[in-house]
Amino acid sequence: MEFKQQATDLLNGGVIAQKSFFEKNQDDFLQEMVKHIGAEDGQVRDELNFRLLIDLLQYEVLTAPQKEVLLQGILQNKLLLHKLGECDTPSVFTRALSAEWLRLLVTEDQIQSDLGEQILQDALLLLDREVDLRAQTATGFAYSVGNSALLINILLRSRTDVKRYAPSVLTAIQSNFWKTHVFTDDEEERLISLIEVLLVNDVDEAIIIEWIEQVFDRVENTIESEGYSTRFLKARTEILHFMKSLYFVLKFKNDYKKIQSILSIFIQKWNRL
Repeated sequence: MEFKQQATDLLNGGVIAQKSFFEKNQDDFLQEMVKHIGAEDGQVRDELNFRLLIDLLQYEVLTAPQKEVLLQGILQNKLLLHKLGECDTPSVFTRALSAEWLRLLVTEDQIQSDLGEQILQDALLLLDREVDLRAQTATGFAYSVGNSALLINILLRSRTDVKRYAPSVLTAIQSNFWKTHVFTDDEEERLISLIEVLLVNDVDEAIIIEWIEQVFDRVENTIESEGYSTRFLKARTEILHFMKSLYFVLKFKNDYKKIQSILSIFIQKWNRL
């Protein structure tokens, strides 16, 4: 039976049919699920495959070894970084959905292991170098930047060595300011959540302040070298959106006053231009 029909039958059959099916060895079907993570057909990719994954996890249908088949299939096929660097092609669905699948599948024990380190490094690379920044497309959501940020968030929250990732996280966030794109689908909130993770894990405020200063130094240098270019204007808009949101997040928490202060200074300065 072809994958599309089998997935449809499992969804329509509900949890009883799913448990009965997966009581037997279904590694071949699980590998088909991995194969269809980034299917170009939005119905197969989102309405069948991803929805089936949610059912299987929500109702605890899969055994730990069966979940491992899915996770290893994603990693061994390097789907998280699949054709990274392409833009406006269907490959973005594989990257974006792989990030979401990994977020749902990875366990706390795995996060603390070398496996978690591998996934985190790949997720940071994806966040840093993704150039297909689409959220909504003609065939469904892509959202690679947003999903990679969510995956990084989960991975960082369960690690005990968060501080050593601060430079990589901050570099990856800043790279998204200069991709000639202004985000409109809550990506900034997900990026800001990574700053929050760093702060609650005792990354020094001075490191965040130095990073903020470096971000605005680049803005200053760019206007001097390029003037009011399209790249400059989009970057300035994206940076101000991000920094304003970060300011209010910290203000509502009534914490990190030094960061609030430096943000206020830069926002007022660049808001006038």
